[in-house]
Amino acid sequence: MEVHHHSHHPKSWKEYVQEFLMLFAAVTLGFFAENLRERISENANKKEIMESVAYDFQKDISHMNFHKNFNLRRIKVCDSLNNLVKLPASQIEQQLYYRLMVEMPHTYLFTSSNKSRMEAEAKGYFSRRENKELADAIAKYDFYLSELVELFKTDVNTLSSFIDYKVVHYVNPDLFEKAARIPTKNLPYKMGIDEIKKEDVKELRVLLANKTTLLDHANIVLDSMHFYANKSIQLIEKQVKE
Repeated sequence: MEVHHHSHHPKSWKEYVQEFLMLFAAVTLGFFAENLRERISENANKKEIMESVAYDFQKDISHMNFHKNFNLRRIKVCDSLNNLVKLPASQIEQQLYYRLMVEMPHTYLFTSSNKSRMEAEAKGYFSRRENKELADAIAKYDFYLSELVELFKTDVNTLSSFIDYKVVHYVNPDLFEKAARIPTKNLPYKMGIDEIKKEDVKELRVLLANKTTLLDHANIVLDSMHFYANKSIQLIEKQVKE
């Protein structure tokens, strides 16, 4: 039986170098490919989050429009009530007076849609080094948002004091209860309300003046928020397209 022996020639140093270079190139290309894949994925994720931020600002703008119109209506209520209590009690229409007294304390807290904005901030997408103009616009928006929250707290505290301690001096409980029902019940008679003490009329008018000033301020703040929300949306849309 004939046996064939295969001869094994030792590799030259050139072959070892060639194999090392091929292995090194494969690892390097794999590293760059993975890095590129991660960058593409991160950019896609960033684009999605930034688009969500712009969408949330649009929702905030819609809420701002509601709150501003609501504040304007409250200002009219305060002005109407202020003019009404200047009249003698016998000349004041009951249904109008009690409707205004019921509506005047109403208020709503502005709630910002900020979930996506908080996520973007946590990821550093609003870094001043990356986009100073957008970072500044959002910082100013948040400043005015915090100011609006403080105005709301002042409004609530004022109204709580008014409702808890003062309203009893200005209304007949039976008539107030009917006017406060939803839907509002017609009052049994129209002209004339219980006499309001002069000091209570004065206190009520001061309260109404403070409230209209606060609501005017709130609408100015809402205008500023509207401006910086729009600016942020424009900057984000520009950034996403790049």
